[in-house]
Amino acid sequence: MRRYLVPLAAVFMATPLCLAAQEIADTIYQGGPILTMEDSLPRAQALAVKDGRILAVGSAEDISQHSGADTRIVDLGGKALLPGFVDAHGHVFAVGLQAMAANLLAAPDGTVNDIPALQRVLTEYAEQNADRVKAINAIIGFGYDDSQLAEQRHPTREDLDAVSSDIPIYVIHQSGHLGVANSAALALTGLTPESKEMPGGVIRRGEDGKTPNGVLEETPHFAALLAVLQNLDADGSMTIFRAGTELVASYGYTTAQEGRATTGQAQLMAAVAASNEGLKIDVVAYPDVLVDRDFIAQSVSRDYENRFRVGGAKLTIDGSPQGFTALRDRPYYNPPPHFRADYAGYSAASPDQVFDAIDWAFDNNIQILTHSNGEGASDMLIAAIKTAAEKHGNDDRRAVLIHGQFLREDQVDSFNRLDVFPSLFPMHTFYWGDWHRERTVGPINADNISPTGWLMERGMKFSTHHDAPVAFPDSMRVLDATVTRRSRSGDIIGARHRVDVMTALKAMTIWPAWQHFEEDHKGSLAPGKLADLIILSQDPTTVDPETLDQIQVLRTIKEDVVIFERDPEDTREGRLNWRPPSHMADPFAEMLRAAASHNHGPGGAHSAACASGFLTAALAPMFDRVAGTLPANN
Repeated sequence: MRRYLVPLAAVFMATPLCLAAQEIADTIYQGGPILTMEDSLPRAQALAVKDGRILAVGSAEDISQHSGADTRIVDLGGKALLPGFVDAHGHVFAVGLQAMAANLLAAPDGTVNDIPALQRVLTEYAEQNADRVKAINAIIGFGYDDSQLAEQRHPTREDLDAVSSDIPIYVIHQSGHLGVANSAALALTGLTPESKEMPGGVIRRGEDGKTPNGVLEETPHFAALLAVLQNLDADGSMTIFRAGTELVASYGYTTAQEGRATTGQAQLMAAVAASNEGLKIDVVAYPDVLVDRDFIAQSVSRDYENRFRVGGAKLTIDGSPQGFTALRDRPYYNPPPHFRADYAGYSAASPDQVFDAIDWAFDNNIQILTHSNGEGASDMLIAAIKTAAEKHGNDDRRAVLIHGQFLREDQVDSFNRLDVFPSLFPMHTFYWGDWHRERTVGPINADNISPTGWLMERGMKFSTHHDAPVAFPDSMRVLDATVTRRSRSGDIIGARHRVDVMTALKAMTIWPAWQHFEEDHKGSLAPGKLADLIILSQDPTTVDPETLDQIQVLRTIKEDVVIFERDPEDTREGRLNWRPPSHMADPFAEMLRAAASHNHGPGGAHSAACASGFLTAALAPMFDRVAGTLPANN
């Protein structure tokens, strides 16, 4: 085993960050700015790698001592080298589904800003994927957002029938809470004018008050989705998961998260990791603590096996702030007309469930991530953690707050006092900042969504995330929103909470690595750490902050192996175009074809979970059924 002359603990006090000169590197990166995320040496000229780990970081002259006859020299050509991004919260499995459907996102991640554009994208998708559509007799779209459509309404059955009234079309809202079916898809799902309303959901009706207009909320939406997806097999599930990992890798993430897994999902992901093709990036999963605690306790590990591990548990207290289902401590500012004036959202978990789940996690020393968006949900979480810490001690479990969109400043003090790590969602300032100002919380409180400024004033570390597929997993959009907090309209949503670029980068690298107990191996460029690297088109610290979202990830490198390289012909628009390798069949098409051949009636269950969690919950029976077909489970 190679011996390091400089102990890792002493690295942070050394300048430059180097190991023994006699060590010959496999690769040396040089010729561009290197941002290390290490306070002792924040910038470097060169970096040496051996056996997939960083050997030395420092000046070009010092690092040249590690060059040998077989050393590969990578000239950055003025481009920037950074640590690979660590996904603080996302749903990589669902991202795979997003990656393999028609892109119905609004600008800048797509082009759907009105219903004619939605119709055009679906038509073009069908034409460009004629074989797929013919094989499955269905067109699937993902990501439309009625709040961003010029018409300020959902598309309807008639709007989709204009694309095709014969081929089933189903489009999923960006929140994941609802979808829209054309006439053929409604028939496939078994919904008719005689269909009764289902508990926990709404079948929106036409002018006659009976005929479904195509918009399906919650439970009937899940039923329609299940009608399409329930016959997915193991190969199809695995391929969709791998598609998700490859999409997030294209945005520089070398570690991804499945932030609310079912047991079946976790087993499928482990099977992909153990397969011959394996995974190109690390994936850490957090199964639902309200579903299968025995599986979590048996599976949780700080060590990866084939680049996959179960990191802990996930608890979901409330829902979506932009969808008015986050649990607030006061009424919403301007909710939809059919809501009562005192409507303040609702919880997905009872207080007894929250207190019991937190107590179980603390008692078993298991890290728990908790989805809490509204102030009312965070009050519940703070009380539960305070109670558990008093009972079990506040050891280093690194409990994590996920989202925290609507926080009071006193709640930030409480999380700080209880050592809760905040993983915030500043991308909301761009995607829904105007919506929050005008509809959910009003102009004053909107300025304090994702309050990174309050955290910095208290010296708190935090991470930032994309929560894909709720938003697109665009790392530069995460960075841009954290720094500028500009909304779609160009307004600044809370100037007090803007942060500098280096801090924003730490919130995507070394701090989420700490969040995952992986700071000794990832998140910064220091000797002994994994050579998880990204090359950016520009140095984020030197460009105009208003142009951060224009920076591109040119290359993603996992342990010194290039796993993604951007095609110079690539554009920023229409990138939901993942396809399986040419030697493989299209399992997504096969899955949809099989589903289209069955006409199953509505059913399902409702909860106020987060948007991606809704998709996970809706598909849980399918995941469990497919996982049951794996050899290891038979």
